[in-house]
Amino acid sequence: MQFFSCAPCHVTCNRGDIFEIAAASCHCGGDSIVTAPFEATEEERARAHDLGKLRNELQSLAGQSKSERVDFVDSTRSRHRDLSLSRAASEGQEDPTPLANADTEDSNEESPYVLRRSDAGSRLDLLAPISEKQVGKRWTLALSRAINKLSCSRCLRCSLVDCDRDKVIKEVIFGDYLSTDGLTVDAENWFQEVQHERFVESGVNTPRSSPSKRSAAKILSTLLEDANLPHRLEPCAHLERPLSEYWINSSHNSYLQGNQLTSTSSAHALASLLRNGCRVIELDVYDGSKYGMQGPCVLHGGTATTAVSLCACLEAIKEAAFENSACPVIITLENYLSPDGQRRCASLLLDVLGDSLYVPPPQIFEWPPPGELLKRFLLRDKSWHSEDASPKSNAASPCPRAARVPELHRLISIGNVKFRSFKECQLWQGCTSSSFSETKLLQLIAKSGLQAMRSYTAVHLARIYPAGYRVDSSNYDPQDGWEAGCQMVALNGQKSIFFHPHAAWLNAGRFRGNGGCGFVPKPSHMMSDEEPQPKKLSITVLGGDGWEAFRDFDLLGPPDSYVCVEIAGASADRRLEKTSVYTARVKTGPKAQPVWKQSFEFAISDAALAVVMLVAWDQDVDFDDLLGQYAFPLADLKPGWRRVPLLSSSGELQEGNPALICRFELQ
Repeated sequence: MQFFSCAPCHVTCNRGDIFEIAAASCHCGGDSIVTAPFEATEEERARAHDLGKLRNELQSLAGQSKSERVDFVDSTRSRHRDLSLSRAASEGQEDPTPLANADTEDSNEESPYVLRRSDAGSRLDLLAPISEKQVGKRWTLALSRAINKLSCSRCLRCSLVDCDRDKVIKEVIFGDYLSTDGLTVDAENWFQEVQHERFVESGVNTPRSSPSKRSAAKILSTLLEDANLPHRLEPCAHLERPLSEYWINSSHNSYLQGNQLTSTSSAHALASLLRNGCRVIELDVYDGSKYGMQGPCVLHGGTATTAVSLCACLEAIKEAAFENSACPVIITLENYLSPDGQRRCASLLLDVLGDSLYVPPPQIFEWPPPGELLKRFLLRDKSWHSEDASPKSNAASPCPRAARVPELHRLISIGNVKFRSFKECQLWQGCTSSSFSETKLLQLIAKSGLQAMRSYTAVHLARIYPAGYRVDSSNYDPQDGWEAGCQMVALNGQKSIFFHPHAAWLNAGRFRGNGGCGFVPKPSHMMSDEEPQPKKLSITVLGGDGWEAFRDFDLLGPPDSYVCVEIAGASADRRLEKTSVYTARVKTGPKAQPVWKQSFEFAISDAALAVVMLVAWDQDVDFDDLLGQYAFPLADLKPGWRRVPLLSSSGELQEGNPALICRFELQ
């Protein structure tokens, strides 16, 4: 293969690929370009072969008329900046006059690459990355965009699928139910056998020659509607069981807005958690006089966190508690108040919460159901001294001593007692509650077994909280607590600056069940010796929709997208699968939407405990960026083809409403 060079301009190029571009950018206008005195090496032949793919993308530019090209070259000579980066650097020359702004529509675009002039004796130096220089000419920008696409297609870590997306999606979704011309679908049978639901006439009717034929395009549009979620949306129900038979959406140090050491305490943080479905909040209460405040205050003791008044917290709780759910709210106090402070705390609870505060009977032998406590507040605090919580012998035990002043003690509906052993808790009278750190829970399960913890939580309430070393507000895996039957698996509601909130995504998926009310019934087999029925779950990740929302994720082009499919729940069921990486050629339009067409199968031993989570990522060299996530309980699965919305890291809808197109089958 022959190469051509221009000695005055120090350009070396191949005629078949970019000779015209080099001539247009030369100071001599291409008049001095001659055959180079060397032959191409094997490496250069490989590069030239790749550059041949650019010809189709440059045809519109290379096909300009001679007069237009001459005008373009003349303007280029007068306004084009010298791009001899390597030559100018080697000779110690200063850069010529800065490049004027181009008048074309592409003048505001900034290219990371530029065709670089090099010494006459060197081979073709194709591209040089530059960050401090801007290229403003249409020829160079067009070449840069084409090179960017070529570089993406040559990247070995990408799985680039070049296909007719609409055709592939229709063929995969409708299969044998699609007509030979691809325009109609046997809708009645398809809905019944694939979607497992009745065929609804409204919204998909078209003039038809056959009673069951419908437009494939219209049915496909209904599948991509926001309402086609992968799980059922049913109103809150099943609230007639005791409190101990529910998982309850819970938070830890709910008043903090950031890390556990130096962040701000705020009543707004409490309101935000309650509006997002949290039903158990925690307040660390101290005497305000120690912190320059009137009355009790709330803060994380022993740290540099700020303080907020208890009154402001209670007012925020009352205002936001029942906006999105009528289920009861449990206020758990970590109480460091003096006796006088406890009396002032009791007075504030009654004054602010009023009749909404549930005042329990003197002795509780069975937990009330949440259905009887709608729009009520329950106070959880230490009620009895731990040494008096149970009798030490078969003899009649003395009356236990209250751990709080009478004014506050009578308001405590969930009494907290220090847990010592499973044997001792069998002697406890009535219903109690205990708190366990995440490490203590794992130790108990390892020592006594999972069934011992499930038997305990069938009667008593258990609250799990993060370990003390999680000062960055990161979270533990909530699956172990749920599997053990723990009702209140409390997570940090604040966002860690170091980790993605994977645990918060799982928690949101768990409590999308039962209408999102914050109370999800535990499966009956967790309170008995029954064995759950094993299932087989099949998930097909077909593609994405609305990927224009991610067009700016990468500097050089569309994101390199892949999807993680995760099953959470019983320890035997936990598993993670990944799709291949898809890189699109464009940022918008049909060809920007990824197509994976990959299926995964999962063996599920306990479907009632399982949570399905799908997370889309953008693969990068250093660390992958989150595109979106969504989780939901497997017990509420709607089989068939569904649209899985991709929420932001904080669980909010994203601009452009991106989603995944997936099929779910549970057998």
